[in-house]
Amino acid sequence: MRKRKCLFVGAVVITLLLSAFGTQGIEKSFTRGAELEVTTDKNVYEIGEIVTIFFTNIGDETLSAGGPIVSYYNEYNELIYQEAVYCWWKLEPGEFFIWTWNQKNFDNEQVPVGEYNVEGFLSGIEEDYIDTAIFNIINYDPPSSPYGPTEGVVNVSYTYCIDLPDNEEYEPYYIMWYWGDGTYTDWLGPYVAGETVCVNHFWVKPGDYEIRVKMKDCYNNEYLSDPLLVHIEDNSPPSAPYISGGPKNNQPICGIVGKEYEFTFNSVDPDGDDVYYFVDWGDGTYEDWFGVFGSGENATAKHTWNAQGTYTVRAKAKDIHGAESDWGTQPIPITGDKKINTLFFNFLQQHPRMFLIIRYVLGL
Repeated sequence: MRKRKCLFVGAVVITLLLSAFGTQGIEKSFTRGAELEVTTDKNVYEIGEIVTIFFTNIGDETLSAGGPIVSYYNEYNELIYQEAVYCWWKLEPGEFFIWTWNQKNFDNEQVPVGEYNVEGFLSGIEEDYIDTAIFNIINYDPPSSPYGPTEGVVNVSYTYCIDLPDNEEYEPYYIMWYWGDGTYTDWLGPYVAGETVCVNHFWVKPGDYEIRVKMKDCYNNEYLSDPLLVHIEDNSPPSAPYISGGPKNNQPICGIVGKEYEFTFNSVDPDGDDVYYFVDWGDGTYEDWFGVFGSGENATAKHTWNAQGTYTVRAKAKDIHGAESDWGTQPIPITGDKKINTLFFNFLQQHPRMFLIIRYVLGL
């Protein structure tokens, strides 16, 4: 940013050429002359960080001048520090020299956070050169480590979060997640100051991973967080549930329409994880995932069938990480009217030889 220029050399050259040659049709030559540009190496500095300043000749002629006088102003345009050194500089087009500032004021104290303006002045024989640059000093910490589960298993998604700095003057913020497995997100955002940002991720291989977050503020100043260490293990599914109970374990062997039966389900998880159960009763009804039960612990559920037929009870177990077992099955024959069947089977229980006679008569 340039505040002012003591003499515009290009205009003077054009005037002299026109005066010397009038309108004789000569080819006019336009030059900018020497021109000073003052810039800083960054737009934003952390408090206490060295500010590096470049004095560059961006013109097309040699810049010859003495100095510099370097002045620093706060956002209220108050002079807070000044250096005056005499050196003679001859800068060819594109050449520069470097100056630095340690963010101290006239009392050798750290200046506060805020916006600052550095003005560089060089004194030439026939003209002076002056230019300015604006930068900011900030005082917020880089993002802390992300937080979330530090242990898990493969192919299970986990949620991780990070809290952004509570500095509104540097929003919006953008963040990029590095997962330690060679994958990372695009820049996500924009986010406001103080916002908590959460995302999900899963790993496909066991191992130890470092999660990091890169943050960028409105000045494109970037910070990389400290890592969060995460240990990921393999996850084995539980065994297919063993099904017991019902009419098979309680005489008569066949179930009866309208009678409630209790079943027991048991699955063992090789990792010792707790499990849930899902039961399909075979008649279009089911017990949705219920639990949680310890590995190898019995789970029970009751059911009543309302029509005759042979049904297959199926059960599946799922561990707390979502790994599902194969189906365990148990066929259940359900016969007709409860009253008739009860009397009939009671008769057979009292006269067991009649069952053999009936089989012979029926040719079974």
